[in-house]
Amino acid sequence: MQNIEKIEQVLILGLGGGGGKVVEKICQLPEAAGIQLCVFDTDRGALERLTGLPEECKVLCNEQWLLGHGTGGDPLKGQRALASESGKLQQFMSNAKLLIIVGGLGGGTATGGAGVISRLAHSHNLAAVSLFELPFAFEGHGRRKTAEDGMRELLALSDTILGIPNDLLFSVLPAETTFADAFQLADTELARTVLGIVDVLMPGNLLSGDMGDLITMLKNRKSYAAIGVGSGNEAVALDSCVQALSGVLDSPFLGGAQKLKEADAVLLSVTGGSELTYAELKRTLEQAGTLTGLTSQVIVGANIRSTLTTQVRITAIAVKYDEADAVVRPEQKAAKVSRRKIKRQPDQPTLPLTIASSGIFEGKTGTIVDGVNLDLPTFVRKQIAIDSGE
Repeated sequence: MQNIEKIEQVLILGLGGGGGKVVEKICQLPEAAGIQLCVFDTDRGALERLTGLPEECKVLCNEQWLLGHGTGGDPLKGQRALASESGKLQQFMSNAKLLIIVGGLGGGTATGGAGVISRLAHSHNLAAVSLFELPFAFEGHGRRKTAEDGMRELLALSDTILGIPNDLLFSVLPAETTFADAFQLADTELARTVLGIVDVLMPGNLLSGDMGDLITMLKNRKSYAAIGVGSGNEAVALDSCVQALSGVLDSPFLGGAQKLKEADAVLLSVTGGSELTYAELKRTLEQAGTLTGLTSQVIVGANIRSTLTTQVRITAIAVKYDEADAVVRPEQKAAKVSRRKIKRQPDQPTLPLTIASSGIFEGKTGTIVDGVNLDLPTFVRKQIAIDSGE
């Protein structure tokens, strides 16, 4: 059975317009019952359009300063706006044990505000996972650069960030898919992915992924993620498993089964109903495991929820590291610079000095004036060679 007490300790926080739409989709899914949901945005209109969310879940950030007009794509305004709402953020976080942040990078609210939330989560010792969409290529270099810079800064503050390129999300959709339908589908799939992450990490599940493993997997690494979500609802639970696994591989946001083979790390979640047996679950996990690469690090979560009966949901998140753009944290950078400075200091060579004797004053306190020992003869102090007349 679903552990209601545990599920209520999960907080899903949407940032900006993109994050708000995903959280609204999550709210509409029955499996999200009991999870804390909230959306923080600087755009009043965007919040008002989230009619599927209760009003108490929506927070308009820094209305007095921004007047509800948004940030205009300025991350600094987003940072200031979220910082001004730190009291409300802490109130939402007070009872949480797991925080999932979702939004789109490249604008102002999410790009600038995510760092504020990461710092607060760290101060509360709150496990946090961030899931961010990255802009389309056609959105222009400026927006993409803002997203890249924002992600790089966030990696210095948070251990667990998944970046999902929008270009990947729609790479295999039919050409006749309308733009509006594509975004609706993207929001729904991302909502299911967020719940899949909850299934992987939720304490008390049959199999729980370890947050420490997830941190180790993503720490200090810029990464991109492909996601596959599949569900099955057949009369027999085992048939539901097969259907769900097939749905994962056919998911338009995974980009094909090869993504699982090429992934450096894979998060795999299986959630089934009360009729799912241990043998069926084991067989499903083993079959899913054959789809990953031999060197892939795999984190698995499995759970039973009685409300699903014969329904089965499988989520796979394939993570690929961007090794060409490794991220170094500030404290690591300082340590590296310090080590480099020490290493670059050359060994001091022996100087060609001669030992000067103080004669009858040897062993006694010298008469030092302006750093000059006057007990030494002038010709010795100035190293003057005396002509012997030879």
